[in-house]
Amino acid sequence: EGVELCLQQLTMADAEDPRETFIYQMAKNGKGLEHFQNVVLVSSYQDQYAPFDSARIEISAKAEGDPAGQVYVEMAKNLLKPIAIDRLYRFDVNFKIPEQNLDTFIGRAAHIQFLECQPLMKMFIHTYSSLFR
Repeated sequence: EGVELCLQQLTMADAEDPRETFIYQMAKNGKGLEHFQNVVLVSSYQDQYAPFDSARIEISAKAEGDPAGQVYVEMAKNLLKPIAIDRLYRFDVNFKIPEQNLDTFIGRAAHIQFLECQPLMKMFIHTYSSLFR
């Protein structure tokens, strides 16, 4: 039941009104990200599991113009409000995924690469070491 509840919360399916979901309430509270010295958001257009704008906590023109997107706009603004702009970093990643299989077709391969790609981790640690001190 714990995994099911977690998935419901992550997909904002734990309440009929999106503003009553656990994730929305966390964003509304706006507490958390301001406790970090730096906030680093990493995204990839290849990742079909985490929408690009969402992974970057960016507000797209599409979301702003869509009444259903207003919930996302509110969440993004609340999450970013306490963070100084000079502490926020956004990185776009393009993975080289040579094999073509179901995971690459559905965008899962890129999603998993964020966790499994050691060269990416090493590059971040060496190139941007100041972000992790």
